[in-house]
Amino acid sequence: MLRRVLLTIVLGLACFQVRELFTEEPGLDAAGRGAPINWQMPTFGGMQYWADEQIAGPLRIQRNVNTGHYRLLNGSDERLAWGTYPQCAAKLAEIRRLDQIKPPTTRVVILLHGMARTRHSMDDIAAAIRKVDGADVVSFGYPSLQEDVPALARSFDLFVRRLGADGVLEIDVVAYSMGNLVTRYWLGEVAAQTAAAGGVRPPNVPQLRRYVMLGPPNHGAQRANLWMENTIGRELFNFAVGDGGQQLGPRFHEIKDRLATPEAEFGIIAGGKGDGVGWHDGIDGDDDGTVGVRETQLAGATDFVVVPLKHRSLLHERESLEKIASFLKNGYFTAAEARHPLLSDHK
Repeated sequence: MLRRVLLTIVLGLACFQVRELFTEEPGLDAAGRGAPINWQMPTFGGMQYWADEQIAGPLRIQRNVNTGHYRLLNGSDERLAWGTYPQCAAKLAEIRRLDQIKPPTTRVVILLHGMARTRHSMDDIAAAIRKVDGADVVSFGYPSLQEDVPALARSFDLFVRRLGADGVLEIDVVAYSMGNLVTRYWLGEVAAQTAAAGGVRPPNVPQLRRYVMLGPPNHGAQRANLWMENTIGRELFNFAVGDGGQQLGPRFHEIKDRLATPEAEFGIIAGGKGDGVGWHDGIDGDDDGTVGVRETQLAGATDFVVVPLKHRSLLHERESLEKIASFLKNGYFTAAEARHPLLSDHK
């Protein structure tokens, strides 16, 4: 069974590498000179080598983490331009003007996927939110296997500030698994910058209104540490998940003190069997097969719920989707009188 899992991981990474190789654009020189000729062509939308840095309607500008160059994609993930950020931003502005793309609403819901996933894994959540919420919903794509959590948080910061520059005043966040570490690290950086500026928030950073944590490894993930128990597993794990994935488990100590507890209303949805044992024998207590229920808990949550779902199913099943939409709208998962606030961790 272990061999099969390891082989799946290695083959999956090989597929990522090959697919990105054939959609990679040539880079510019160090000065970014030249206006590269572009042929509108399909891409895979990002996979694991691109970080979203700006979204305007169906358009998104992405940065390649290996070459540092940028590209502009449309809603069908076709490349409309590439080169430096200013070149792509100019093309985006031109399309917005000609196609009369409206600016975002003053409140935007941002979705963050988990490790080794893409923004499209959040599509069911986006659809559920749009049924009950009038705000714009955008999925932030980031290269979870290529960069560590601090670097991913910096990309998220650029992304959020460009929303702020576009008129967004408030954001809601729904983050899945590793996406919560990126979000909480970013919140810690914003808090530090605000404190250093005497309580003045950084420019163009919208206010966080509500935040739903979905299967969050708020205290690291015990399962990630299980790969460290033998040399082969350790080497394959380190190769497969990169610095960011290692910071979920064996290197969690590198980031834990920089992870902020949200000052806004936040709720946590954990998956579990409800039997105190869970789906994975190597995780203490109840779990969703990947993250333990106790690992998700964070003091200060205004609501907490355990649903009978495995980790991946949290993204797609009605039992979690309805609760996500309810919390963003009302500040609770099922009812005001049924809230289960967390006063301490690991209860």
